[in-house]
Amino acid sequence: MKSYDGCWTCRLRKKRCDEIRPVCRNCSALQITCHFGDERPSWMDSGFGQKEKAEEVKREVRSAAARRRGTLPMDVLEPITAEPDKDAGLAAGELNRQSASTMCPAFRAEPTLDSSPGWTSAHTRPSPEPTSSNAHPDSWNRLDWLSISNSSDGKSGDSELDRRFMMFYFDNFFPFLFPFYKPLLLEGGRSWIMELVVGDPAMWHTTLCLSTYFVSVALDGAISGHNVCKTLAWEKLLKQMGVTFMMLQRSLQEVASSNTQELIFKTSRIMGSIIQLQRFEISVGNFENCRKHLGAAITLFRQIFRAAENVVDRGELPTFYGVLSHMGPPLWAIRSQQSGAWNSNQAAFRFYSALLIVDDIIASTCMKEPPRLLEYHARLLTNGGSDDERPPLNLEDFIGCENWVMLQIGEIAALDAWKKSIKKAGKLDMMALGARASAIKQALLGNLARLDAAANTPKTNWLGLLTLYNDQLPSMPGGCTAFVTRVWAHAALLYLSVVVSGWQPKSDGIRENVVRTLVLLEQMPAPELLRTMVWPFCMVGCLAEPGEECRFRAMADALVPHRLFGAARKALEIMENVWKCRDELTIDTDFAACVCSLGYMSLLV
Repeated sequence: MKSYDGCWTCRLRKKRCDEIRPVCRNCSALQITCHFGDERPSWMDSGFGQKEKAEEVKREVRSAAARRRGTLPMDVLEPITAEPDKDAGLAAGELNRQSASTMCPAFRAEPTLDSSPGWTSAHTRPSPEPTSSNAHPDSWNRLDWLSISNSSDGKSGDSELDRRFMMFYFDNFFPFLFPFYKPLLLEGGRSWIMELVVGDPAMWHTTLCLSTYFVSVALDGAISGHNVCKTLAWEKLLKQMGVTFMMLQRSLQEVASSNTQELIFKTSRIMGSIIQLQRFEISVGNFENCRKHLGAAITLFRQIFRAAENVVDRGELPTFYGVLSHMGPPLWAIRSQQSGAWNSNQAAFRFYSALLIVDDIIASTCMKEPPRLLEYHARLLTNGGSDDERPPLNLEDFIGCENWVMLQIGEIAALDAWKKSIKKAGKLDMMALGARASAIKQALLGNLARLDAAANTPKTNWLGLLTLYNDQLPSMPGGCTAFVTRVWAHAALLYLSVVVSGWQPKSDGIRENVVRTLVLLEQMPAPELLRTMVWPFCMVGCLAEPGEECRFRAMADALVPHRLFGAARKALEIMENVWKCRDELTIDTDFAACVCSLGYMSLLV
């Protein structure tokens, strides 16, 4: 029979309602809001309001289904995109627009996020209050304020829960993700993380997403039978995802009316939020939007340097330190050194710039193109030929791998792209290819020899008493950074061999490096360290022989829970795919062909 007194939700969805109150069976089964009432709701207007409400109900259905399955709906994780524009300049006080391909979306002068980020939260109202670029002395009061202002009823329980989730991130999740990042006390330590998070609403919600996800994983493993706790964590996660996109949209709109200095540090915050969001997406196993988000972060990075370029002499490129100077003075300076204790914006920009440089390099190895930030490598990763100065960014301080390896991997990716373009044009010069490859190989071998010679040299640190009780990395000869760097270097040699000589897994040079790197990987002092070497792990595994496959599977299986090591699991999936079609691969096969079809962005972390 046709229902004449059914709930408005079923009428909106054009479903037959059993008219049971207060919640009909349809809405109860789907775990969505059941709207009953004698008066017709305002959104049932047979027009735009009804259409908008129908979309909201659809999103609610998908979110509830995802919560029951314990997974995230993919439409929650929409890519951050904007319409491309042809103006490549950057005028002071506004974001001008940059030409970009579909792979690298640009931001308009009045940038906006995707008009439909997947869903919106009816329970959260982000505060529009502007934030200062400096740390606030009442950070914990701001934690209270942020938490309460972002809940509809302002309950103190929500505020306390947010603080606990946030402290879980500071104490457990961040060190887990970045075990090598332990800045010195004289550089300001890691206090910038808390100062940035409590001072920027977009970063607050992005960080809360990350923490909520890992709390849900911890609850899943510790109290698998308590569905109430897990449901609470997932509801909070889905809520924070919606707020994150709204806050990023608001931040992008505010940047358009900023002066040069504000534009630089505000844009850097947005860039950091996007990079952090990308890390979250990879963690939950969604690799579809990572390429677009990487392109968006690269676009913002370039715009920051263009903004700094506007205030220096014409023809002079801004240095990395010059960009940092526009983000305010350091907390304190050391006269005998070039740097001091970075303020929160400076420290954050250094951290996220390092991650972005690495992400761009690794992505280029999978996209058959040079790194898009290749022009910045010399300025950021080298000391300009001066032995007395450190490079602006030491990647080993962030990811555990020294700069020279990443520089050479970037050069190999550029060499690969050059070889393919010249070969396509029928102008390939094998002597020129060999000369460029020889220079890269010598740089790798020379630095490996230096690394081996320094393996038994103890490092001195007059603040060692502090690191003694705070070092979460396992001790090993030469240190973990030397170990990780060595693994990356041998994988780079394998990558170079494939680029120059083609896919020849049984060649002497490739076999030598595969065996050596596999032995190194099996000497890891802790299985969890593999998550910092996913790209080498995948590179070596793809070139392994059948008898070695079980050893790679064993390393991946040792990473538990699997939900925290999505990148390593994806790398194993890529290897398995290569192993299945091993006999069908030709000499023209390259590393990019092995990973492109299965989500290359999983190799970024």
